[in-house]
Amino acid sequence: ALFRAEVNDTVDTAYLWSDVEVYAFLDDAQKMFCRLTGGIPDATSAITTVTATAGQKFVNISPKILRLKSVENPSDNGYRCEILNYEDMATYLKHPDYGYTSPYALNNEVGPIRAVVSGMEPNKLRLVNIPEVDQQLNLIVNRLPLIDINQTTIGNSTAVLEIGEMHHRHLILWMKALAHMKQDAETFDQGKAAEFDMMFRTYCAQAKGDRELHEHKYRTISYGGL
Repeated sequence: ALFRAEVNDTVDTAYLWSDVEVYAFLDDAQKMFCRLTGGIPDATSAITTVTATAGQKFVNISPKILRLKSVENPSDNGYRCEILNYEDMATYLKHPDYGYTSPYALNNEVGPIRAVVSGMEPNKLRLVNIPEVDQQLNLIVNRLPLIDINQTTIGNSTAVLEIGEMHHRHLILWMKALAHMKQDAETFDQGKAAEFDMMFRTYCAQAKGDRELHEHKYRTISYGGL
């Protein structure tokens, strides 16, 4: 309703943007906010628990995960696995001068899971080592919203905005940017779309900075003298 009021789209007999479009704008705005600010921290939802199957090299993870912060194996006394990117593994190959630089290797060795490697396949983690028995892994992640906002979820009252309430008002900026890119003589305005796009990205940069400041852990620095 606030979006329609701000874009002067209040004649319900002939809306410039349909309800389907407006819900799609809102859904995309929340997802874009998460992408630009780093995502929603999560350690408790269903996507933070995955099963590593015995004899399998890979474990599936949700496509909604933007960043993997921690992987713990509760069946192994809560062992915290190292998280590696596939590009990192190149440095773990045999170095001509220094030999191997890491105990982790992408082979078929069976044993306790000591690391996970991302970037080899979409929405999958390569396990190091391969588990002998099924094991549960607990993740801490930053993610996209779990529920898409559309007419069905709104109608069933299951869709809620998952980002902080302080940010809700500013999602309208992205909604306006999308709305003014609609290819219609009455709605298309590339200049307005670019303006609202920039305003939204500026706000997201500020929100990201505020969150990083809040999450920052201050450390004591010791000086050894001059």
